[in-house]
Amino acid sequence: MAKKNLALQACLLALAVWNAGQAFLPAGISMRHTAATDVDARLTGQKVSARRAHLVLRQAAKKQTGEPIKHGDTIYIKTMTGRYVGEIDGTTKLEWVKARGTKKDENHAIKIEKMGDKEKPIENGDTVMLVLPNGQHMDVLGSAVRARHYDPRGQWQRITIVKQDGGQIFAGDQIFLRGHQGEYLDANPMERAPDGEVKARWRDEGEWQVMYIEK
Repeated sequence: MAKKNLALQACLLALAVWNAGQAFLPAGISMRHTAATDVDARLTGQKVSARRAHLVLRQAAKKQTGEPIKHGDTIYIKTMTGRYVGEIDGTTKLEWVKARGTKKDENHAIKIEKMGDKEKPIENGDTVMLVLPNGQHMDVLGSAVRARHYDPRGQWQRITIVKQDGGQIFAGDQIFLRGHQGEYLDANPMERAPDGEVKARWRDEGEWQVMYIEK
């Protein structure tokens, strides 16, 4: 008998909660209707989010209008300082790579050579070699970045081109250049070091290591 009374009390309590909930809703609106509306709102929100994501993808595709970078292309590399790589300087030997250029000209024109299948466009993760205006390959040893020898089989001359979004490399893309030892190339800001020397100092895809590849 006691169990039946407890069950009856529980039913009465649930009915009271239902009636109290109905009292706070506008006339003609039930709690069932409210729940359904809430589900519809969530579904509508998901549709809007999906539509926005589709627009973002379309806009990203539109930005990819630059030409694909291929083996043998003449390119220009702009560092985060806004200067182009190309000058070769030094006190005893003209071999130290600098980034001091303000325009794309013959003094900053770099030939990119792809290792492996040279017929395919260059992609994220490919190993390349960069021929500087003096006709020598860029090489990395320690933090030093120089252009001393033309050596298609050299190890120091091997540079990995990195694009964080992955995929094919296009003119205008933001890239990172990683030396054979694992450090990424960067350039001294002109206001801090007027020589604009290119270095390989940190294993970090940070602001200093950001570069842009142009044609």
